[in-house]
Amino acid sequence: MFDVTAEVASIRATYGPDEDRALAVYSDVHGALEEAGLHPYVETRGGLAICAYADDGTLFVVACEDSLPLNRWAPRALAGWHVSHVPEDGPAPAWRCVVYDSLPACPCRYEVGDLRLEPLIEAATAHLAVCSRTSGGAGGGA
Repeated sequence: MFDVTAEVASIRATYGPDEDRALAVYSDVHGALEEAGLHPYVETRGGLAICAYADDGTLFVVACEDSLPLNRWAPRALAGWHVSHVPEDGPAPAWRCVVYDSLPACPCRYEVGDLRLEPLIEAATAHLAVCSRTSGGAGGGA
């Protein structure tokens, strides 16, 4: 059986300067996911994201468009949140559920979407309860 706590501890043990810097910038996201009962960590391979394991071993990936900007506080650096639910940490997951997206319809106008964390967390936890691809969801698994 997959041990989520051990996996996250293993990932966090390998943090270097990039992950530590990202954690400093996105500590509020990390904390909110943890408070929601998820198991967050910083992912820097292929772009910056805050990922969080659910108890069943599936992942939530919090990004912005393709990845998170490392300077979140620069004007318009973070346009909004994009949250996906995937089966594993990899470039081409077998399935992907878009859980939440607060990015503006046209980022070319330099607009900023909703950056509050409460709707992001509410969407993730509500999705986990009903996702047919998880053991706890409405369909009982894929």
